[in-house]
Amino acid sequence: MIKKMKFACAPFLLLLTLSACSDNEEALPEENANPETTEEAASEATPEKSSLELPTEEEVVVVVNGEEILGNVYNSVARQLEKTLAAQGHTTSGETAELLKEQTMSVLVGNKVILQDAEEKGYTADEAAVEERLEELKGQFETEEAMDETLKETGFRLEDMENQLREQLVYEQYVAEEVEAGEVTDEEVKEAYEGFVETSEEEAPPFEEMEPTIRQSLEEQKTQEAVFTRIEELKKEAEVEVKI
Repeated sequence: MIKKMKFACAPFLLLLTLSACSDNEEALPEENANPETTEEAASEATPEKSSLELPTEEEVVVVVNGEEILGNVYNSVARQLEKTLAAQGHTTSGETAELLKEQTMSVLVGNKVILQDAEEKGYTADEAAVEERLEELKGQFETEEAMDETLKETGFRLEDMENQLREQLVYEQYVAEEVEAGEVTDEEVKEAYEGFVETSEEEAPPFEEMEPTIRQSLEEQKTQEAVFTRIEELKKEAEVEVKI
């Protein structure tokens, strides 16, 4: 059975990649704990035909503090989650479909309240950096036609992707400046390594070799947890109206 999962959307590339993270509450199967990279997601086709009941691209799906979120954004997130579940052998019907809908809304609302708070605090994206990332994204595809086809499948336009990249940059600045994550201790790194050694079917590399990777992973985890905390704080003060 698929259980409820909270999501933080970092990065904001909802079309080609979705970073899905859980806190200490119930979560989807553990295989979904690691976020996809842009390259990995770009290499996997979005389902051509979804089994989900999806809104039209221009339909308003949720309003957060007066700002509307449309169906094309909802559909992009929902299809990414559907693809992840399909890869794990799960079908998106019945109760699973309802949970996926809830989780998609959680992604959208979490994104929006973070961005709204960032805007209120004066964070903006550097347009040169937006253009640079857009070119990097285009480089993930062999041809411009391949990228256009992916955009077409998800209901996004190039300008939508450019806006997503702009929001991603704002998000990154906001998290770096406004979100305080706990420090990773040497004891936590050693404990994580020992846990890896105990569960690994093969001989684990030496601690000194794995220490930087483990520390970085734990730092990212604590940052994600801090982001969740901030999102929950912002949602308590937000006016959210679900339309579908």
